[in-house]
Amino acid sequence: MRRPHFFFVCLLFAVYCLLLAASCGRRGDPVPIEPRVEQPAGGRETEDKVPDVVREEKVKEDTAATTGALTGLRGIYTENAIVITWDEIDRRDIAYRVYRSTGEDFSLVGETVTPAFTDRDIKPKRKYKYRAAAVVGGSEGPASNEITIVTEIQ
Repeated sequence: MRRPHFFFVCLLFAVYCLLLAASCGRRGDPVPIEPRVEQPAGGRETEDKVPDVVREEKVKEDTAATTGALTGLRGIYTENAIVITWDEIDRRDIAYRVYRSTGEDFSLVGETVTPAFTDRDIKPKRKYKYRAAAVVGGSEGPASNEITIVTEIQ
């Protein structure tokens, strides 16, 4: 004799497990963090709170000033690409912009969140100059020293 309710119980359990797993999120998903509100010793908020707009501007100024120029810019030609690396800045909210020049002016070729960039848009027997800058809170810091890479096999 078959027990149809056993099948439905198993089916409901499987659906429950799938829903539970889907609601847990994946590793690396962003987790919202609520800002901490400073309160005086008495436990009440102060009346003379600084508006959020002013606070954001101050944070942007502070982070841009403390970043400084990137150091340790290095590059290597691999026949198919030029790989640029530099010393990492230990911050969570940082991005890097990479600039390239084949003459006098530098133009943006890419942005990354890791301290490395691969430029695949290159041609053989050319001279490329690169420099990079750190970006924190939308504000770009000073550019690194430039390096020159020649795309020819030696």
